[in-house]
Amino acid sequence: MVQEIIDDTVFDLAANNISLKYYVRYDRESGAVTETFPAHSAVKEKDYLEIDSDLAINLLTGIQSLTSVKVDITKNPAVIVTNNCQDFIVTKIDNVLHRVVDKKWSNITNPDIQIVYDRKAEELIFKINPSIKEMSWPGEKEMIFLVTGYNDPNQLKEMIKFSLDELCAYPQRFKCKLRTKFSIFTRRLFSNYTLEIK
Repeated sequence: MVQEIIDDTVFDLAANNISLKYYVRYDRESGAVTETFPAHSAVKEKDYLEIDSDLAINLLTGIQSLTSVKVDITKNPAVIVTNNCQDFIVTKIDNVLHRVVDKKWSNITNPDIQIVYDRKAEELIFKINPSIKEMSWPGEKEMIFLVTGYNDPNQLKEMIKFSLDELCAYPQRFKCKLRTKFSIFTRRLFSNYTLEIK
C-alpha cells in the first residue's frame, strides 16, 4: 500500500485516487538528465519531463545511473532515450596516481590512451583509441600527466594538461627533453594506458 506523510497526516494515495507521477530534470542544451523526482501533479516548467514509474524507480534506486539516459531534445515533444555511450561515461576511476606501464612490459594490445615518446624529436605524443574517440563524454574531462623520475612521482620533470575534447580532436604533442629514464603518472579517466619509447 502506497502511503505518504504530508503535514504530519498519513494519506493513502490509492484510496484518495492520487496517482504518483515521476519526472526528470534535464539540461535544455545537452539533454543530460540531472535529477529524478516524484510529484502529484503535472510539472509546468520546461526543464522537466514525465517518465514511466519503472524507469523512475530504477533511476532512484541506482539500478540505472542518471547518465544511462538522456532527453532527446531534437524531438517535439522531447522524449527520454537510452544513452548509447553509457558504457563509456568518463569518471575519475580513483584519486590515486597510477604509473603508465611501458608497452614492452604490458599485455595491453588496444589501449584507451597511448603515449609515445620520440627521443629523436624530443616529443611526447598522446593519442586516444579511435574506436572510442567519437563517443559523447559527460563527466570529468581534464587530463593531467606528470612526467617524473623513473618510478618516482615526487621527482617532477614536466606537468602536462589538456582536455579530453582536445585529445579527441587531434593527438596532443608536447616538446619534452627526456634523455634519462622516466615515468609518467596520471589519475586515470580510462582503464588502459600504455607508454612507448622510440
